[in-house]
Amino acid sequence: MTAGIIMEKMPQAERFPFVAGVVEGLAYARYARDDKQTKGMKCIYDWFYGKQDRIQDVYQAFNRFKDHMPGAIVAAMVAKECG
Repeated sequence: MTAGIIMEKMPQAERFPFVAGVVEGLAYARYARDDKQTKGMKCIYDWFYGKQDRIQDVYQAFNRFKDHMPGAIVAAMVAKECG
């Protein structure tokens, strides 16, 4: 499922929970990669939940990169801030 499909076909009420699930997966993967250290995981949570309109940034990226996978887009956005 591409980001374009998310933005075009997924009901608006389901988009935030979908993206939150992607963020949760990225945060847990970081936690596991970091040998159960929480610093990287916290950075990912702070990146997403710490900025009130972050979801709009994500939606804008989804619209810009419609043919890419949503998880890859969010991962690239997170990597800019959290490595």
